[in-house]
Amino acid sequence: MKKTFDKLPEEKKRKILSACIEEFGEKGYEHSTLDRIVQRAGISKGGLYEYIESKEDLYFYIVGLTYDELYDFIETQIQTRSIPLPTDIVDRMRLVAEIAIDFYIHHPHYLEIIVGTYHLPKADLAAKAQRVFLNRFLHLFGNADFQSIPHPKEEVLHLLTWMLLRTRYDFLLEYRQNREEETVRNRYLAKWDFYVSVLKKGLYQR
Repeated sequence: MKKTFDKLPEEKKRKILSACIEEFGEKGYEHSTLDRIVQRAGISKGGLYEYIESKEDLYFYIVGLTYDELYDFIETQIQTRSIPLPTDIVDRMRLVAEIAIDFYIHHPHYLEIIVGTYHLPKADLAAKAQRVFLNRFLHLFGNADFQSIPHPKEEVLHLLTWMLLRTRYDFLLEYRQNREEETVRNRYLAKWDFYVSVLKKGLYQR
């Protein structure tokens, strides 16, 4: 985003961001259009280009914002509720999954954007999205304890991030079909409990 965007009044900035979040959440990167974004935001297309370099520039700004909102929410919940952060990487993943589900339920467009990054049409876009994700993921998980796991840290992280992406995708599919929050929440957490049980039996074995 250009510096001109940061100088906008907060209300106008909020309207533009809300329009982008809705468009990218509903349509994904490939099928979203700047025409619909400006229509949602109530501004001209020329006006939008005063704040962005390109659709890609705008999309990755929104992806970064999405992960910031998610991980800021998680970290705030941990601090305000005085939740001890487990040192074990698997236990920490389970705790974060339980906290994150409230964010997903109350911000479905953000979750749509996150899941949409798994289906980007070009490898360079997917790699860029992965870097944005890892930047926030490692901030929360990078200092977890791996000493009791007799496997390379990079491979374990790859497995755990895949599991995180898979459960988010499954949650979104269920939530689209069944918006009874408690039912979807319980299924999501039951799936995590199963994964944690399997991982604890497998990861820690030599």
